[in-house]
Amino acid sequence: MKLGIIGTGNVGNAIALAAATRGSAREIVLANRTRKVAEAVATDLRYGIPLGPRIDISDGDYDALNGAGVVLITSGENEKTGGATDRSDSQGRLRLLEKNAAIYRGERCSASRAGRCY
Repeated sequence: MKLGIIGTGNVGNAIALAAATRGSAREIVLANRTRKVAEAVATDLRYGIPLGPRIDISDGDYDALNGAGVVLITSGENEKTGGATDRSDSQGRLRLLEKNAAIYRGERCSASRAGRCY
């Protein structure tokens, strides 16, 4: 199975590492708004692959996600840049909700095979 991961921050990186380590996919494609970041993460993961199951890891754009059995969207505003680090704040991570929902909607539309949003 081909696995696509949009967003190569901490969460996307951890998912890719776990999938590679467990052999959860035959192919993993990493996409990020900054292609160089996706390329760097894919390269780092490939260095450790000889010690694990046979898997192809690459970076790509949205077109590279075609044919993926699963596409995970992990991109979004993190707590620090989103101003949600104060644990005593009753709004906390809710401060990130609107911005992350907008990011998700944009990523979902971009990754859609037909370029449509549902």
